[in-house]
Amino acid sequence: MDTETRLLEEWKANHDLLKFYEDLKQKRFAHFLTIQTAFLAFFALIAKDALETMSLTSLSALVFIAVPPLIIVWHFIRVDRRNRAFVDTANTHLLLLEDAWKAQSPDNHFSTYRNLFAILSRHDVTTIQRFVSARDLQDDPIEHLMKSTSAHASEHSILRMFLWLWIVLGITALLVHAHWHWMHGFG
Repeated sequence: MDTETRLLEEWKANHDLLKFYEDLKQKRFAHFLTIQTAFLAFFALIAKDALETMSLTSLSALVFIAVPPLIIVWHFIRVDRRNRAFVDTANTHLLLLEDAWKAQSPDNHFSTYRNLFAILSRHDVTTIQRFVSARDLQDDPIEHLMKSTSAHASEHSILRMFLWLWIVLGITALLVHAHWHWMHGFG
């Protein structure tokens, strides 16, 4: 019984750590979106000014304003990879704890993360059907939801979208700037 108690306590402690880290990851992502939105608004204001009164200063500002958010996106992509590695490692550790618990006490264990992993990562049809039949609801959307992509993949896609957005905006601003120099000279 002491081993079961230790495994349960370790499982709970690791689960709490995982919840804390997931919450921290979500807050970090929300901050990222706030920062990027602010830079987009600033970029739009400078672009509006640059298009109304074309000048070397406004066009240069338009080119240079794309650099800081691009660096921020690159940093957040690196942090996001590390976050996903931590979360996936913690999830795997919980799977290992559940396996140890099952080996120690085959009749007295639960497999929360084993089931979640089977459904959300492997899309295991048997486990999905077991959950769908347990709910027994008419037109239940759960089966389609269980086959959706993970939040990790969605967040990473958004990070990559911002990376490419700032690259495109920076290149476009640079081309407009170069075109202005071509029309007005470099003097």
